[in-house]
Amino acid sequence: MKKRIVMLTIAVAILAVGCGSKDVNESHGTQVIENVNTITDTENEPHTEVDKLDDYMTSIKEQSDAIKSFLENDAQTQMEMNSKSQELYELWDNALNYLLDELENSLSEEEFSKLLSEQSIWSAEKEKSVEEVGKEVEGGSMYPLVVNMENAEITEERAYELYELLCQ
Repeated sequence: MKKRIVMLTIAVAILAVGCGSKDVNESHGTQVIENVNTITDTENEPHTEVDKLDDYMTSIKEQSDAIKSFLENDAQTQMEMNSKSQELYELWDNALNYLLDELENSLSEEEFSKLLSEQSIWSAEKEKSVEEVGKEVEGGSMYPLVVNMENAEITEERAYELYELLCQ
């Protein structure tokens, strides 16, 4: 009976590991099965900086869509919605900063300086827009949600503009 349980356990372990390469070690009479998976699958890895950038933006978009879906479809308290909207804004703000860093590495000093000037103008316009939208609900519990969503939307648009600039 014990032999049957051991054999069943080993069979289940082999099935759980899957089709990857395996390493079977003898350890005090018991078999230990480990998934080695040290072989790099180069077909699934990004090959160029543009591929890596595409993967990065795809990941950010997926995270953003998940947060937006949560905000639109799940019942939540106002505090939870405010917090999730802040998370969305921070996601896009971090992406924007990442893209600016990438641009700093790929543009000439002069081109990047010009971009920073444009970025400063964009930032001032964003703040104006956010302020205007916030006035509608100022002092209310929805204020953080409205302001965060406006910040996130404008920042997402700018992130895609910078992404396009990097892909040129």
